[in-house]
Amino acid sequence: MELHIENLAIIDQLRIDFHEGLNVLTGETGAGKSIILNALNLILGDRVKDAIIRSHEEEGLVEALFDISASPRLSQWLTEKGIEAEDTIVIKRVLSRKDKSKIYINGQLATLQMVSLIAEELLNIYGQHQHQILKKVENHLDILDEFGGLLPLKAEFQEAYREHRGLGKRLEALKEEQERGERERDLWAFQLKEIEAAALKPGEEEGLKQERHLMKNAQRLMQLAGSSERLLYSEGNSIVERLGTVERDIEALAELDPTVASLKNAVSSALLQLEEASGELKGYLAKIDMDPNRLEEIELRFDELQMLKRKYKAATVEEILAYKERIERGVQGTADLEAEIAQLERKKQEGAGKVREQAQRLSQGRREAGLMLKQEIEAELATLAMERTTFEVEMKAVSAGGDALEVDGAFVGPRGGEEIEFLISPNVGEEPRPLSKIASGGELSRIMLAIKKILTKGAEDQTLVFDEVDAGIGGHTAEVVGHKLRDLARYHQILCVTHLPQIAAFGKNHYQVSKREAEGRTMTSVERLQGDMVVEEIARMLGGKGVTAATRTHAQEMLQKARLEER
Repeated sequence: MELHIENLAIIDQLRIDFHEGLNVLTGETGAGKSIILNALNLILGDRVKDAIIRSHEEEGLVEALFDISASPRLSQWLTEKGIEAEDTIVIKRVLSRKDKSKIYINGQLATLQMVSLIAEELLNIYGQHQHQILKKVENHLDILDEFGGLLPLKAEFQEAYREHRGLGKRLEALKEEQERGERERDLWAFQLKEIEAAALKPGEEEGLKQERHLMKNAQRLMQLAGSSERLLYSEGNSIVERLGTVERDIEALAELDPTVASLKNAVSSALLQLEEASGELKGYLAKIDMDPNRLEEIELRFDELQMLKRKYKAATVEEILAYKERIERGVQGTADLEAEIAQLERKKQEGAGKVREQAQRLSQGRREAGLMLKQEIEAELATLAMERTTFEVEMKAVSAGGDALEVDGAFVGPRGGEEIEFLISPNVGEEPRPLSKIASGGELSRIMLAIKKILTKGAEDQTLVFDEVDAGIGGHTAEVVGHKLRDLARYHQILCVTHLPQIAAFGKNHYQVSKREAEGRTMTSVERLQGDMVVEEIARMLGGKGVTAATRTHAQEMLQKARLEER
């Protein structure tokens, strides 16, 4: 990995080319080691703080180059995102006081989320407080699953769990709807019976209004229609009779003068129409109903329609009929609901079997992984001055409550059927107790280092950064931690910030971080040490500013011992 930093805190310009193996960074407190780590965190997608940009500068820059030749999966992912990448990738982040930071991957603009996903594949930082992860019991299960290679199986289980939980919620909603339907079904049945008994017809109300209007005016209708009919036809000297005389006279006239023949046709047509009108009036008179019983029937029916409209809050008979159709669908819907519930019950039962089977497989895998993790952790801790420590993986069945689902009498949560907690007993004869409660900071650091060594051994090549993972330890234990970091460096590029010479002596590449004043400003610089310069820095770490021949000799012995052990 190569790192380029500009205008961050007390760093003006800095370019570091880290090499393979164990790279150690040392230097006085406040020299700028934490700024370098902050820069790496910015590559990982950390939030930008305005104060990190160098004073009197408007922009800062962090740029990192990674070798991805051993990560074909990452290369494929980048290709799918339209980013050209062969064996290397450059992530660049430009920080600004005024605008949002800009992020680039191989020169192409990218999102913070994309950079975070990529950087996490390439870079992991274990800070001096990283061991606090072990303080959170919920992290123990994730560590065990990662160690046991159970992450794909857990993903399958979680998919089945989500589907089963979704079916349960859907069934619950349908059953509530069914209960409401059951309460309403009796009402709907009564209403359907009432409306059907009323034998409503579209347009009926208007017809009744018209019929009632005619019956109430029957006397006047008979008077007007009868008078008209008599004038037209029935009375002596009626219009039809007199027009018949006109017709005969014009017929005689036409025999004398053919030019008036057309008048005869006009009169004959008028006479025919009047005779037809007279016949229609006679028929109309015959249909006029004067029956008071029929008028009473109309009034009763009209009152019935008004009552139904009020009851069903309808403005017209048509609205009542539309409501009838709706409740008919509702009744049918309750029947369909029963069928849907039955179908979902079958699916849920099948899903429960799948969840149970996968939970059992996951539990079995965790039991086996727990035994293996116990053996490997205890073996690693034995080399970290914790020889008599007992490590246990406790599995407890998930209890009811929260997101737990009951499946065949047992409960499963979103992460499986059990909860995991790591227990330790640092002293012989003591019962193992929760690691999160009894382990000291130094013990947690060593356990975390042991876990990281175990978990990362088979992973793809990454850059692992250890920030003062030696906190709380010293002497022989620090030397053992140095061994472990060097062992890890066989599989990964390791960057280790340390204050302990016992660890620094194991570095394949040693970088000294220092600060100086130039032109009235403080600047950080990084120098790769070689030969006697490494001896001098180790001696400084051993004896402080007062480096003596004895401390130099001690430093040489530490470096020689580390080299011999490496062989």
